[in-house]
Amino acid sequence: RGLEDQLLAKVVELERRDLEEKSKALAEAAIDYQIQLVALEDDLLKKLAEAPEDILSDVPLIEGLEATKAKVKDINDAVVKGNITQKEVEEAREGYRPQAAEGAMLYFLITKLCLVDHMYQYSLDSFMTFFEKSVHKAQKKDDLKDRVLCLRDSLRMTIFMWVSRGLFERHKTIFLAQLTFNLMKRGIIGNRDWNETHFQFLLRAPTKVLDQNPLHWLPDSAWESAAALGEIDEFSKFVGDLVEAAPRFREWFNAAAPENEKLPLNWAALDKNLFEKMLIVRCLRPDRMTSSLKNFIRSTLPDGDAY
Repeated sequence: RGLEDQLLAKVVELERRDLEEKSKALAEAAIDYQIQLVALEDDLLKKLAEAPEDILSDVPLIEGLEATKAKVKDINDAVVKGNITQKEVEEAREGYRPQAAEGAMLYFLITKLCLVDHMYQYSLDSFMTFFEKSVHKAQKKDDLKDRVLCLRDSLRMTIFMWVSRGLFERHKTIFLAQLTFNLMKRGIIGNRDWNETHFQFLLRAPTKVLDQNPLHWLPDSAWESAAALGEIDEFSKFVGDLVEAAPRFREWFNAAAPENEKLPLNWAALDKNLFEKMLIVRCLRPDRMTSSLKNFIRSTLPDGDAY
């Protein structure tokens, strides 16, 4: 959580400077209390070492012990009060945790763009500059939860605008897809639980050798991909429907932009679940995956048309 905590401190400093200053003051006070306790302990041990055999006859020593005891009690009381205040401060700061967590995710996401092209290099200092800009640009809201949502929306757009200035057009889609999938995995966007099986199929497009392809208009590679898709529970009936409603599926297959057309039979309902519709496009018309992916991003990412 190193970077996340660093970003949390930054956003709280910008949004609630009073909280950050109070947090720092409490941390400094806690250290000071520890120093005082150690000093009192050392002083007490020294006095006891130098005390006469009859300790009770040494009035100054007894008075000093009483004073030390009172001082220790005051310090312990102050520590308890400080801990209560620190807990309140931490609870207030945690309200901004989602913003910091998403910021950390975004930074590590853009640093991996060098795997796409070695020239994509981004420093933490530059990221921090745009992180701070996104806070200033975010829409003001009185409610903390609404404010944090605005902060996150502003952060995504600010970082995208910064990064996309140096990306090839085809790599912008890759970056947005990675952002969308990461947000879905975290449960931040999307109406359904994350399905890793579906995601892995989308990435790998496995194939399965089935009976001989009965559809002369469908490439064998697409038939084998459809067979593999049928291994997933939600698509167990797909191959059978593909054969039984072959004319309707052929019409969809031959469309110039099938990703924008309704699928035959009950599969038309996948227009409300573009992630699963992409799996069918991946099998039957992989050449249209880029367009299908863009549709998915636009519909899933908050304010997706703006990217």
